[in-house]
Amino acid sequence: MKSESTHPERGSTLIELMVGLAILSVLAGLAVPGVMSLWRSYNVRAAADDLIQAVDFARTQAQSNRRAYVVALGGLANGAALKFDVWQGTGTTCTSWVGGQKVRTIDYTPGNIKHLSPVQVSRFAPSDLTTAAAHICIKPDGRVLRADVSLPFSPPTGSKLGAGDVVIELARVEGTLVLGTPVQVQIGYNGTARIVVGRPIDELQGSGSGGNP
Repeated sequence: MKSESTHPERGSTLIELMVGLAILSVLAGLAVPGVMSLWRSYNVRAAADDLIQAVDFARTQAQSNRRAYVVALGGLANGAALKFDVWQGTGTTCTSWVGGQKVRTIDYTPGNIKHLSPVQVSRFAPSDLTTAAAHICIKPDGRVLRADVSLPFSPPTGSKLGAGDVVIELARVEGTLVLGTPVQVQIGYNGTARIVVGRPIDELQGSGSGGNP
């Protein structure tokens, strides 16, 4: 009796293995862009959470210590790297932060000390924020004011944002290319900060009047 040959089975198994590897390679190629996009979105969301936590911290400390606290982002520009400090003022006035104490720093600039992925400010409103001294001041009563003039931030012209509201959009950007999905943080006149989704671009393009009528 002739023994059955196992060579055909080995041949079939090798072909199936090669087909399987080819399918896995295709699937991996499709998955990588999605994973990279998810990772970029996660990085931006982490930066947005850091900004929200900084505002919440400043508001809580201002109310507890009866001092003004400032989130120093001043002089923003589209494409500017995200970096800001939180300052404790020496008194209740917004300008008292100048002689105060730095209590927190958040740095998402390229080459930052914590090796965090760089995040940039892609858009913002109102245009008051382009003024270098127009930091975000949080008073002991919870109000958000411009640190330089102690008045509410201006509402962007033609937008639905109210006076005193600030919106900062964050994104991973390489050159002029936005990577992943931008995340917007809204800081309200009452000192609350939250993530908002997909505000139309015209709501982030208004011109402010420096807190003046």
